Amino acid sequence: MKVWQLLYPNNLQHVVAPDLKRPEDKVKVKVTKALLSESDIAIYSGIQKVPTPIIPGRFAIGQVTESEQDSFIRKGERVYLAGTTEDEETPDGFRIAGETSDGFYRDFVLAGVDDVYPLPSSVSDEAAFLIDAIALAEHVVDEMNISVGQHILVTGGGLYGNILCQILIYHRAVPILADNNPERLARAKRSGIYYTFPNDDTLKARVLEVTGGKLADGAVYLAFANRSEPSTLFSLVKRDAYVSFCSLTSNKPLQVNLQNAMKNNVTVKGITESRAFVSTAINLLANKAVNFSEFIFRSHREEELPTLLKQYAELYTSNAYLPEQFDIMKFIF
Repeated sequence: MKVWQLLYPNNLQHVVAPDLKRPEDKVKVKVTKALLSESDIAIYSGIQKVPTPIIPGRFAIGQVTESEQDSFIRKGERVYLAGTTEDEETPDGFRIAGETSDGFYRDFVLAGVDDVYPLPSSVSDEAAFLIDAIALAEHVVDEMNISVGQHILVTGGGLYGNILCQILIYHRAVPILADNNPERLARAKRSGIYYTFPNDDTLKARVLEVTGGKLADGAVYLAFANRSEPSTLFSLVKRDAYVSFCSLTSNKPLQVNLQNAMKNNVTVKGITESRAFVSTAINLLANKAVNFSEFIFRSHREEELPTLLKQYAELYTSNAYLPEQFDIMKFIF
């Protein structure tokens, strides 16, 4: 079996590992495509510290090559692989692929039947890589008790912010998207998100205008390439509102001043994984609830992985923005 192993930061090697022997309670999956994500770049560059050596790769899809005859996961099925798996032996009760356990940049993986999700034919390979963003959005809606007609401020207009606003619209809430990247705001407009504003000194006046002078019913800070001050959200929401801070990893440092939150009795939520909402996300994709026609998808051979990681790590460490696209690595049989 071939794997891409990170020996230490900025040193990714293609090595041969022993073949995997499937135990009875697992299925064996051939990885066919994996996503190059921000978390993989942070780990490769050394900005996010993880034990090494490790196999990176947070998100992937594949094809089941071995399973039990009586399993509901059948051989040949196309599946989405869970990036977060339960593990009672860890302090927080779960493992994250490519971060606290080996990830998906390899030929084969062994997974529990509850850690693979069959993909309907109506969900394309590209669309499958939106599952995590949609699951996060559903998690936000659930945690914040969002109801019809509520105005929800979303700061961070990248791919996850765009998806979150679309899911809020699906639930008949009213998203207000704030970001300082004009391209992100323009993409959001084309995706059907009506209220899009620069995240600057004019934002509070804009929020008051949209809400009729009542401020937002809740707010979400997406820590994906988001450089705005997170504490400002507390002055943009009503008393007793919910404010969520979201990241792909709990290891991402985020300093938040809670003074205004305590003064206004704001409920603060932290969201880093949304495993419980993956099935819901797949159903939403199958029912065409999300418009991703404005997103860019690029396919690469797996041999290009070291070059891409190096290029993106240089951007990441220089504090430059990463390209807003889905880089999908193809793992050939």
